[in-house]
Amino acid sequence: MLEIDLAIAFDQNYIAPFYALITSIFENNRGNKLTIHAIVSGLSEENKSNISNYAIKNSSEINFYTIDEQTVSQYVLTSTWTSAVYYRLYFPLMVPDSVNRLLYLDTDTIVVNNLAPLYATDLELYPVGAIYDTWVKTAPHLGITEEGQYFNSGVLLIDIQQWKTQQVSEKAFAFLSAHPEKIKFVDQDALNAVLINNWKKLESKYNLMYSSIPEGMSKKEMNAFILDKVIIHFTLQRPWYLLCKNRLRELYFYYLQKSPVKQKKKITDFEWQKIPDLLKIRLIEFYYDSPGLQNAWKRLKA
Repeated sequence: MLEIDLAIAFDQNYIAPFYALITSIFENNRGNKLTIHAIVSGLSEENKSNISNYAIKNSSEINFYTIDEQTVSQYVLTSTWTSAVYYRLYFPLMVPDSVNRLLYLDTDTIVVNNLAPLYATDLELYPVGAIYDTWVKTAPHLGITEEGQYFNSGVLLIDIQQWKTQQVSEKAFAFLSAHPEKIKFVDQDALNAVLINNWKKLESKYNLMYSSIPEGMSKKEMNAFILDKVIIHFTLQRPWYLLCKNRLRELYFYYLQKSPVKQKKKITDFEWQKIPDLLKIRLIEFYYDSPGLQNAWKRLKA
């Protein structure tokens, strides 16, 4: 049994994804002792009580933390992000001194294997372990010009002592305040800017992003592909959006259905005018799942 401290940040808009995530964690980590540290906003006391009871039911515990929204709201926001994206920068400064390391997970992730090997990774005095972001690749405006040097902050293995000693949070806050014009991917950009060549590169199986999934895979091939994966990250394509193209979206719904909020609305942006685009996505997937159809099409093109 390994004692694992997890960090998850979210607001009231992400209760369903949060439940899907923790359900996937519980289901695949029965042999570990789990403590969840959650920075939240907008949750009622009833919501917190229900979450706590669910954790206890699964032989785990959860600690809630809150942040002054005025402090966080000063930082730049882009796209549809809310100030909750900056919560992760506060975890190393807020958890008890007894916590030596944290595994931070975004709420748009799903855990499909044992977290123990990842959590036990030797960070070699780096403050954080992370996975190369295959979508962003480089960020010249942040001083990152070489592919493989920009990481995704959706999964972070944090060495609390090194993080504090090197003042990573403080440096990130300072960068956010001094260079708002350089921020495109919110806290992720700030962390990359202050941690150039100072992070441990982890295997992609610990943060499988949509941009890292080979195109044109059948459902059978996809099932084989993810056998050794540990964390699925729904970057770019959120499963609760009707036009999600990530074929692993079914994993999200699988764990959501096993959670206490299984009756929650699954799709959050349904509109009838999107149906034609949805049919196109499903037809493409049907094509990939049909070898006979593919062979026939190839013969027609020959």
